[in-house]
Amino acid sequence: MKDNQSGIDLLYGPEERPQSIIDIILYSLQWVFIMFYPVVWGYAIVGVNIDFSENELSAYMARVVLMIGVSTLVQVLSGHKLSMVSGPSVIPSLAIVSAFSAGGKEYALHSFNAYIIAGLIVAILGAFGIISKISTVWTPLVQGAMLLMIGLTTSVTGMNMIASDGASWPYYVGLFLALLCGWLSIKGKGLLSTIPVMITILLGYFAFIVGGEFNWNLVDSMPVFSVPQIFPYGLTFPPIDLIFVMVIINLFSAINLYGNMRGFTGLLGTSLSNKDEKRSLVVFGLIDGVLTGIMGVPSYVALGENMGFLLLTKIASKFLLVIASMVFIILSFFGKVGGFMAAMPEEVAGAVLLGVASTLIGIGINSVKEGPTFEAREIFIVGFAIFFSLGTLTLPNEFFEEFPRLIATLLNNPVILVILLVIILEQILFRTEAKKDSL
Repeated sequence: MKDNQSGIDLLYGPEERPQSIIDIILYSLQWVFIMFYPVVWGYAIVGVNIDFSENELSAYMARVVLMIGVSTLVQVLSGHKLSMVSGPSVIPSLAIVSAFSAGGKEYALHSFNAYIIAGLIVAILGAFGIISKISTVWTPLVQGAMLLMIGLTTSVTGMNMIASDGASWPYYVGLFLALLCGWLSIKGKGLLSTIPVMITILLGYFAFIVGGEFNWNLVDSMPVFSVPQIFPYGLTFPPIDLIFVMVIINLFSAINLYGNMRGFTGLLGTSLSNKDEKRSLVVFGLIDGVLTGIMGVPSYVALGENMGFLLLTKIASKFLLVIASMVFIILSFFGKVGGFMAAMPEEVAGAVLLGVASTLIGIGINSVKEGPTFEAREIFIVGFAIFFSLGTLTLPNEFFEEFPRLIATLLNNPVILVILLVIILEQILFRTEAKKDSL
């Protein structure tokens, strides 16, 4: 295509459909590979931390794959209508793990029914435009700090994954794949420049399978064919305190979605109307909250990493993502496929994350400078918010145990924390006279 309003040279814009069958197959397949990424998150956070039996884990992973396809498809067609992949959100996923630590497995499993109630509340608030009110304080500083924080935390996660087996050969393979992903996106010619993520994942799987470091046990533990179950943990009404916590958690996730949509449309040089924002938040509450709870998986969100994927692939076509989503829904009924996705070597996932993080950090730096001024005040606000949020994340678990669960959850999520800190610093503590006069 054509440069869009933001200057990104896209191969296919949001409303464009490839004219070639080869392009449709190739780029839809790349989206399928990109959607492996949230499957890994669904496995790595809740899947391995809730003491699931092998049968429970197999059924859980099938539902994770199904809801990635369903959530992405519904949002693309009826929600935000952007080419953004949805997947298990880190915020509610960590909340489930926290519930497990606080009250054991039975208490943690009540979280899924609590999310059903929380999703309904968020959908109502979204329909009345209450969540969208954040637009009045969503400045370039907030946007830039959020992108920087996503990039920084993603890079930390990526490096931890790459170095998960120490300084052995998988570490060097991971670094090579990360550099290859970036090089293909920047220096690759023609077709190669548009499929860096797919190439990285394919080469990574090949290297680890040949090297004998692939987790076939996870694949073998999955059934060949399965039908995802609804209300897998029963219909027991969840504890009131858990409902309250999950409502707050889902509100934070809704703010996260709002920021991700703003960042993505900013890259495209477009914007969402108030009506679009309300609709996307209603869909978020009903599909990413209520339906995920019914299916017994964590609440979902359109991932912030989509911005990095957009810059790496230069593909924004909704048509291609719709095809990939439908393929993912079909694949969810084949347990072995879900197991193969979830068994992605950590070094491979880390390589993709590192490539995504690099682009997000650059976008964030550019965004904070787009405001009317960027001087000592703005530098301090962004710097303090980022370093406080990132530094807090490195504190030991004992520190967070001294706070109520809600506060601890907030402090443990650097993306939400940095958004709130920048808003408080910019709009209250260091509010300029010009802003005061405009009220």
